[in-house]
Amino acid sequence: MKNVAMIPMLLGSTRIPDKNLILVDGYPLAFYVTRACKESGVFDEIYINSEHDVGQRFAEMLGVKFYRRDPARGGSACTMRNKSCDCAGARCQTHDHFLADFMEAVEAEYLALVHTTSPLLRPESIRAFMHMLVEDGYDSLLSVEERHTEALFDGRPLNVLMARKIPTQTLTPVQLITWAMTGWKAETFMASFRRDIPDEHGPTFCGKYGFFALNRIEALDADTWDDLRLIEGALRYRRSKVAAGAHRFRDSTRSIDSNLQELMVRDGVVNYRADRANARLINIDEIKRTMGAPPWLHLLIYSGDDQTGLIRQPQGDGAQLHCHVTHDEWWVVLEGEFEWRLEDGIVIKAGRHDVVYLPRGTVHSIVCTSPEAGIRLACGGRDMEHIYV
Repeated sequence: MKNVAMIPMLLGSTRIPDKNLILVDGYPLAFYVTRACKESGVFDEIYINSEHDVGQRFAEMLGVKFYRRDPARGGSACTMRNKSCDCAGARCQTHDHFLADFMEAVEAEYLALVHTTSPLLRPESIRAFMHMLVEDGYDSLLSVEERHTEALFDGRPLNVLMARKIPTQTLTPVQLITWAMTGWKAETFMASFRRDIPDEHGPTFCGKYGFFALNRIEALDADTWDDLRLIEGALRYRRSKVAAGAHRFRDSTRSIDSNLQELMVRDGVVNYRADRANARLINIDEIKRTMGAPPWLHLLIYSGDDQTGLIRQPQGDGAQLHCHVTHDEWWVVLEGEFEWRLEDGIVIKAGRHDVVYLPRGTVHSIVCTSPEAGIRLACGGRDMEHIYV
């Protein structure tokens, strides 16, 4: 038995122009699904299917095979026709054509079509999908997202009782086909494609067909810019390895704010400068001369997710008891001495050239303890929340 994964990649998309070339959280979309297919361990061969040279470069970089698609056979100038579509030389509008072209050229008993636009697919989901396709004897298997929600179609209820309100979680879920993954027994697909009988199920829904449920995150599909924003946010969150719901509102919370200038005023710092943030080159000695006597804050970086400030405070000044839950925080002491006083009683004493790191959620205050004014480089997240307790 030979299992093959095929990852189609065509340029020229219109809703998100050339989305397969966009670096989404640092990588092209094809990189995510190709790596997930490799890590799943269920495929004998993995192909990137494209008519473009960049597809071949991706395949070489990722260590998989490349299938060069003929533009006339399911590509940008498709001349194929079947009951799904007669492309008549235009950009292909149905996967039937490039699937048939690929299956005729590459031997496979089972073929999985994995779309680049679903980069949140996990290896374990791909593994379970292929197991269901093969072991349960399906000829075609489609991935779906199951939603426990009230749904209408053309103004008419699908799973809603209009006479009374039913708890949403008890509803029969609506199944939305995602096209993230679709799998076929190649022989059955090709037989249906060649018959091309108008009223017969197939070739997409050929033979015994079934549905494989994906969770809402893995089912995200990059069709629009809104989709892409959600996907990039989910990829960043996944990369952070932070557990959702790890922090709760505490009864001891006094306030929550993220306006850095206003927050510094609470700590006695009224001399605040942000107009030179993100300068390509800036000198700390120059900043000290410009800012003058403490206390002051000079914002150095305010870009993307990053926020870094240079803070100078006299003995006894610092920061009130607080924490952050969306970002870790770290400091470099450049002059003087400081104490980080944690809620659990631990005191971290740091002097010149010491680096202090606290993970998110750590309640702490900061005090300058040296007779001379201290300077610390404070690094965290842009507009991160300060939760005062």
